[in-house]
Amino acid sequence: MAISAKDAFDHAFARAYHFLTLYDLLHDTRHRAIKGNWVRQFNKSVNWPITEKSTRVDGKGKKSILVLRQELNIGRDIFTHEYTSELLRASWAASVSALDCYMHHLIVGRSWSLLRQREEDVPKELLKLKLPVLAAKRSLDHLRKQPKSRPGTIMKKAIQEVLHREYTFQNTEAIARGAKMLGIEDFWGKVANEMSANWSSGKVQTLLKSIVRRRNQIVHEADLILQTSARTVKMRTITRAGAQKTADFTRDFVEAIDKVA
Repeated sequence: MAISAKDAFDHAFARAYHFLTLYDLLHDTRHRAIKGNWVRQFNKSVNWPITEKSTRVDGKGKKSILVLRQELNIGRDIFTHEYTSELLRASWAASVSALDCYMHHLIVGRSWSLLRQREEDVPKELLKLKLPVLAAKRSLDHLRKQPKSRPGTIMKKAIQEVLHREYTFQNTEAIARGAKMLGIEDFWGKVANEMSANWSSGKVQTLLKSIVRRRNQIVHEADLILQTSARTVKMRTITRAGAQKTADFTRDFVEAIDKVA
């Protein structure tokens, strides 16, 4: 059985939470240097030289400990939020990437069944796709050789190539266009209703716009604050809570789409 659009999303989206977990493990929450007696006892337990110095990193809630040997020459400074926040940026980008992936898979997966309807019933936005003539020729040739064959695979492949080459489904306008390709009426209202009573059509779109805008700053601007005649490079701040909120919203948003599509 072919994977569904939701299967593809779940696989891609898992990275967003993986990055958050890595942040929790690697962001040093320890405020003091480790005591000498702890180091000696630890070294003894793992058969390291008793006098060897090491670096200890305590993860979130001290639920994890990372100990690095002296020979690595790695200090605690690279486990500060400034450094490990790159994992939060990766999580943010992965969330939006998974949404884009889902929409592509969804439209490709439904396109052939929609195109097999009467022409007047095919969503108008889907009819706007400009497919290669060669794909249509190959489908016809396939039918001539095997009249009982199903040429849908050839056409779906052509649709897939066009969608991935010419369309992204991240911002509200693009996602609304994708919904029109699927023939979904009142898309934002239906999605908001599926998410929870706390969401409205406008609130969903507003948050999605801010998430995608932030993603673009991370991906296209290296998350640097745009300046002119600056003497120092400054990055935008990012928080663990903000990255978590983005991941949670994206998950709920896609689950809602999957119910109305």
